[in-house]
Amino acid sequence: MHSDRADSPPPAPRAWRIPRWLLVCLAAVVGLAAALAIDVARSGGPRDWLARHGLGALAAVTYDARGRLVEVEGRSLYLDCRGVGSPTVVLVAGMGTGAETWAAVLPELEAMTRVCAYDRPGIGRSEGGSTPDHAAATADLRALLEAAGERSPFILVGHSLGADMARVMASMDRDRVVGLGLIDGFEPDLFEATVAPLLGPYREEYLDRQANLWDLVTRTEGLDRDRSLTQLAAADLRGLPIEVVRAARGEPRLDAATNEHIRAAQAAGYEALSPGAVRLTLAYGSGHVVQVDRPDLIVDAIERLVSVARAAP
Repeated sequence: MHSDRADSPPPAPRAWRIPRWLLVCLAAVVGLAAALAIDVARSGGPRDWLARHGLGALAAVTYDARGRLVEVEGRSLYLDCRGVGSPTVVLVAGMGTGAETWAAVLPELEAMTRVCAYDRPGIGRSEGGSTPDHAAATADLRALLEAAGERSPFILVGHSLGADMARVMASMDRDRVVGLGLIDGFEPDLFEATVAPLLGPYREEYLDRQANLWDLVTRTEGLDRDRSLTQLAAADLRGLPIEVVRAARGEPRLDAATNEHIRAAQAAGYEALSPGAVRLTLAYGSGHVVQVDRPDLIVDAIERLVSVARAAP
């Protein structure tokens, strides 16, 4: 019977080779990683890259609640002001939300100038009841800023329902407001005047949806529809620099030409707010909360408003 001797030399080891298919895959991964790194760097960093590719929600940051409670007419209202410089940017949140909705843009804004976000009465950290109409929201904000010692001039930036409020606020405080930002506004007046007439067979469907939204606003914020619409119609913004940022959307049941006509009519509606002083940006890849999905566009828009205000006599 044959057996290996204990002192026999071991067999020579086989050379280890990486399969060619694995080498190809590794090269592709390295190439893609390098290309991605270059694209991210050119975009200004990971967060801006995510925003530009419609993935801004992945880059959203947790709100750092650095604000304080300010006593205003027997109520404690939450105000978060940070940064230095003039003008002061005041952020007006949408329905049922407050300062936290601006978390993704606050770091860039505070590096640019003074910026304030707040919770309306009865929302978030603020005490008090509901806001009865846009004029009352204006009075609440004015009193809050004065009690906190914040100084004008102000740039107002509103999102959704906050955009409607910001329009009335800017009109009522024209001596202290030097710019206005409207972020995917609710704006039922502009919708009914510019978009609804072009929706053809879907007009009533959209108007019903608008009525349901008003019901939700009333339940959530206690806002009076008729008074608020009257105040919105009376708002005079002529001569005020306005930046509008809207999610790029259309009605898929309508043809491309009709959708383009709707976009043009909507742009004309914004232009009429302050002829010659309105800039409209469509936020592709964004949903309704543009400051989360495309924070880069919001920061850019506010930076333009700040620059215009600083260049004014």
